[in-house]
Formats: sequence, C-alpha cells, structure tokens
Amino acid sequence: ELIKNNIVSLGVTAPDKNFDSTLKANTALLRFQTLNQTTTFDSVANDTAYFSLQLLNKAGHKFPSGYPSRRAVVQFIAIKPNGDTLFYSGTFDNNFEVQGINTTLEPHYNTITQSGQTQVYEMVMGDVNGDRTTVLERAYSQLKDNRIPPQGFTTSHPVYDTCKIVGDALLDDDFNKVNGIEGSGRDIVHYHIPLNGYNGTLNVFAHVYYQVLPPGFLSEMQQFSSAAIDTFLSMYATANKNPVLVSGDTLNNLFIPVGLYSPARDGITIHPNPTRDGKVHLLGLTGTSQVRLFNTAGQEFKATLKPAGNEHTLQLPANKGVYYIIIQNNDQRIVKKIIRQ
Repeated sequence: ELIKNNIVSLGVTAPDKNFDSTLKANTALLRFQTLNQTTTFDSVANDTAYFSLQLLNKAGHKFPSGYPSRRAVVQFIAIKPNGDTLFYSGTFDNNFEVQGINTTLEPHYNTITQSGQTQVYEMVMGDVNGDRTTVLERAYSQLKDNRIPPQGFTTSHPVYDTCKIVGDALLDDDFNKVNGIEGSGRDIVHYHIPLNGYNGTLNVFAHVYYQVLPPGFLSEMQQFSSAAIDTFLSMYATANKNPVLVSGDTLNNLFIPVGLYSPARDGITIHPNPTRDGKVHLLGLTGTSQVRLFNTAGQEFKATLKPAGNEHTLQLPANKGVYYIIIQNNDQRIVKKIIRQ
C-alpha cells in the first residue's frame, strides 16, 4: 500500500488495479486463512473471572513470519453494560503503539492478570552486547521468538536451529503442546480478570491484530539521516498504520454470578461436559448442598436433582448453550460451567 501511494516517486509502473487485487488477496489470506481463534469463559473464583484464548496457526510457517518487524498483538477487553472498562490488555495509543508495553522486551505470557501485560507474538533480535536491535546488520542473537509455530513443528527437527523458540514460550506448556506433546501449532493464553466485587453481565472482546511495521521498530533508523532513510520516513509518516485484524471473538452479555467462589479444586465433579442430551451427573455433593442453575443471560431455571448411587443427576433446559451450576456446599460457593451441545 505504501508503494502504491508513492508510485510516481518510486518509478513503479504497475497499474493500480494490480496493486488493488494483490492487497485484497493478501488481506483475505491474513483475515480468513491464518488463525482459528476460540475464546472461552472458564469459571469464576476468588473475585476473579477466568478466560482462555486459543489460537491455532493455519499457515505452513510461523505466524507472524518474514521480516522481524512484523508482530501480532492480542487484545482482550471486558466492558460493563454501562460502557465502563473492567479490564483491558493489548490496546493501542494514537501512534499505534501498544499501551503499557515494555519497549525493551515484552515477555511471552502463559497467564495475563493485569492490564499492563500484553501477549505479543514476535521475533526480537539482539546485538553482540545482548541489547535489543532492529538493525539486521547488528543482529547477533535472538532475545525472543514466540511466533506461533505451524502444526507439526518440533524442537527435535533437524532444521530447528534456524527457527528456534526463544524465551519464556519454550517453558510454556500451552505453547505448541498438548499434554506435553509438541506439534499442536497452537497457543493458549489464560486471562485472570480481577472483578473487584463486580457481578452482572460483561461484553468480552478478544482480537488478534497484525502490524507490518510498528512505530518502535523505527527508533534506531530515526537516529540517522540519508536520502533513502529520509525518503522512507516521509512515506511512512503519511502511510496507513492501522493494525490489521486477523481474528476476533466476542462473548456478549456474559453472566458473571454473584459472590466470591472457591477455586476449581472443590471436590465437586460434573460429567459429561459437554453434554448432548442435557443430562449431567454431579459427584461430591453433601446432604446440605444447594444447587441453582443459570444461563449466560442470568436467567434462573429450576434445578431438580435425582439421586443415582453416589451421584446426583440434573437435567439441563432444552435449549443448547452454556449454563452455570452454582453449588452452595456447606461454607463453599462453587460455580461450574456446563455446555449443552
């Protein structure tokens, strides 16, 4: 797009229609054939809402790939019905830089618990002193490479030395692994959002944005002046620098049950989950257990338990979707999420 907008000064002879068709094809590839995204509301515990975001790489190479300026930013925002922001991560400022990002090196995260943390997929170069550099001729090592690998990628492959995983991603059990086995081509980011006493509904927005040339990548270039550098920087100044949406997911009117809840290790198990016929079995209830049933809109349904050996059976409503079983078990209040397919 930058070349198209400066076609005369660059001496390019290709017609606009060729630029337009190529831009359209590239954007479609990026938007529809790069990532599969799944956003899940897992549970509520200890005044915290737990979410997981799974990204599956559909390309045959790392994402993002190519020149090391390219990066992908995960944006996660939770909004109250009145428009107030309960939590945000990965938002951009007016210069299209990520707010609160560590300009030296933003680490790879398995779990994000505060707004100052952002999952950024990128390769970061280091010079001979171990300092970050954006100049190819100064690159000596990698300080970070958490770009999402393609499916089948393993650290035991003969060419692994040319495309290593570097930094905290290497120790992340959810990065390119399932049950410790490499090659999944996915990453799962966990978001633990402080509720600060809030209960009610939330709208949650999870997006992945792609940037070809973030503003911080030009900091070293801007220290120098030459005909080529000055010309490029003037073109960049007027270029469209909006991040490109790669994938997105929205959880609308998500019901957050009232109160503080115990952690997942609560002695209560529910199966099957998901359920196809709507029938679930609860194990671990006591004689004083009280059970309530809600959907994601906060609508309560009658919860009738039927003893079945050492378990209890509960029939969910006929409508498919997500339901929450709230269990008051002695002094514990427990929330379980159930999916009816």
